[in-house]
Amino acid sequence: MIIEDLSEPELALWEAFPAARPVDLPGTPVRAAIIARMLLGARERLAGQTPGMHLSGARIVGRLDLSYAEVQHPLILTKCEFEETPVFTGARTGLVDLTASRAPGLQAVDAVIGGALRLEGCELAGPIQLAGAHVSGTLNLSGAAIHALQAVHADGLIVDRDLLCANAVIDGELRVVGARIGGTMTLDGARVGRSGGFSLTAEGVVIDGGLSCARGFRSWGELSVQEARIGRRCVFSGAQLSNPDGIALNAERLSVEGGLRIDDGFSTEGEILLRGARVAGSLRFAQASLANPGRRALNAPLMEIGSGLRLTPGFVANGEVFLDSTQVRGSVNLDGGTLSNPGATALSLRRLGITGRLSCSEGFRADGEIVLINARIEGSLAFHGAALSNPGGRVLSLWEVIAGGGIDCCEGFAATGDVSIRNSQIAATLCLAETTIDGDLHLRGVEAASLKIGPQTELLRAVDLRHSRVGVLDDAPSRWPAHVLMNGFTYDSLEAPLPVQERLDWLAREAYQPQPYEQLAAVYRRQGHDEAARDVLLAKQRRRRSGRRLGARLWGYVQDWTVGYGYRPFRAALWLAALLLVGTVVFTAHLPPAFKPGEAPPFNAFLYTLDLLLPIISFGQESAFGPRGAQQWLAAAMITAGWILATTILAGLTRALSRQ
Repeated sequence: MIIEDLSEPELALWEAFPAARPVDLPGTPVRAAIIARMLLGARERLAGQTPGMHLSGARIVGRLDLSYAEVQHPLILTKCEFEETPVFTGARTGLVDLTASRAPGLQAVDAVIGGALRLEGCELAGPIQLAGAHVSGTLNLSGAAIHALQAVHADGLIVDRDLLCANAVIDGELRVVGARIGGTMTLDGARVGRSGGFSLTAEGVVIDGGLSCARGFRSWGELSVQEARIGRRCVFSGAQLSNPDGIALNAERLSVEGGLRIDDGFSTEGEILLRGARVAGSLRFAQASLANPGRRALNAPLMEIGSGLRLTPGFVANGEVFLDSTQVRGSVNLDGGTLSNPGATALSLRRLGITGRLSCSEGFRADGEIVLINARIEGSLAFHGAALSNPGGRVLSLWEVIAGGGIDCCEGFAATGDVSIRNSQIAATLCLAETTIDGDLHLRGVEAASLKIGPQTELLRAVDLRHSRVGVLDDAPSRWPAHVLMNGFTYDSLEAPLPVQERLDWLAREAYQPQPYEQLAAVYRRQGHDEAARDVLLAKQRRRRSGRRLGARLWGYVQDWTVGYGYRPFRAALWLAALLLVGTVVFTAHLPPAFKPGEAPPFNAFLYTLDLLLPIISFGQESAFGPRGAQQWLAAAMITAGWILATTILAGLTRALSRQ
């Protein structure tokens, strides 16, 4: 190179290069070709010094083209303005520092940068091309402003240390598909994307450290970390994502070795997709607001969560929260959360598996149905203090649920709509104390250690208890509604068994079925209330009688009046004593003549009457004396009454002894 061809500023740069001395040339033009020649060896080295390009503030004229070059010296061009896009395609360089510079773009496809690539504070009017590049240090875009539809294209990028984009303004897509980051990837405070397009596309990215899109991060369009693998935690705390009617965050099959935080003021317009994601730590949605009305706000089926799912406090979702087939080690907590998807499913938890408890209490609100079907919860389910609303439909559906603890719908639980708990196994108490349900309550096929209905429970419509089984029924009988279905409902004991009339009123709330009476009587006998058991079985026969034909009803009345269907045997003794008294008095006053006066035994009015009344036993009086006139009618009545008494007593005793 002929030195005389250099301008004075270029000559100053020429003199400074061997010792890498900084040169500040604000607004001064410097030819890009001169810079390239010095970097490629046109300026000889000086012994004992390390050369390098360190220029600040200059206006770089022409294209700085280092394509496929091998540059052994640091390149520092800070606060410079490039007229044309710098090109590093296929180059092998050391440090490249373009901090606070302005350029039409940057091309570094397949470049190998042996140090950091510093672009913080840069303003680029076109894209950064880094596909296939390898940066052995940190790639720093913090504070940069990039304006292009595909602002950063870095598929297959390798960064050995950190990728920093904090507070960057990326007016277009940041694309790092298949990239590998050895440290952390940070976009805190960054503003990325355009409406209707993509913001961050990081599908299949591998980040050995963490990913942070927090502290004011904003995204327009779809942010995708689909199938990404993150070695530590992933943070979206305080982020705002916007992609109305589309996917705002696509984290399908994401793998996070630490926790995933989507909390602390996080908000979104559009769907959050976490289908098949795996989070080794906890997943937090505290103080998060999700909006995708009429669609799925949180779409997270088939997830694996290693240390609990917290959607509390302050979690708000306008749209469905869908967690079907998700498995959680630990608990799921939605206390104080608010879900809204009117007329549809607000929370779907089909085939959910939890090793801890599920809590939707302490101010939890849901407008829409909560569905928990074929789920296994090793702990308890808590809904105390929750308010659920789905007028005209089901508000809570717990079907085929296995709960290792209880289900707590006590202490202010309120539901507007039907509550359906069917074919579920509950190891502890199903509590409905201090509960208000303005809808039908279906408890069909439930197995629970106990069922609690308190004196302040308000069940405003029908209750279905058919084919359910509980150990202890702890209820206030007066709090059951007017219509209760309980055929097949069994329980081992009653916490408050008496008074029996309240229990009979309870059984009268449905059309006659024999099983509920048999069940109540059996429990009374087990608890030592034999008299109450007989009252129940007598009430059973009376209700059974009302639905039979006339002849059977008449026969039933006879059995009832005489012996109380066998459950009032003292009545037979009273009838027998009364008839004995009448017969003894009448036949004493008017002795019937003997059939054979010379052979007849002495007449005894008492034994004669007893002979008439007892159809089988004979004392020899009836066969020896024959009534005449009106006595014949009395004798016939005695014989008829005796047969009726004997038949009813036999039927009643048979029924009582066989417990039928």
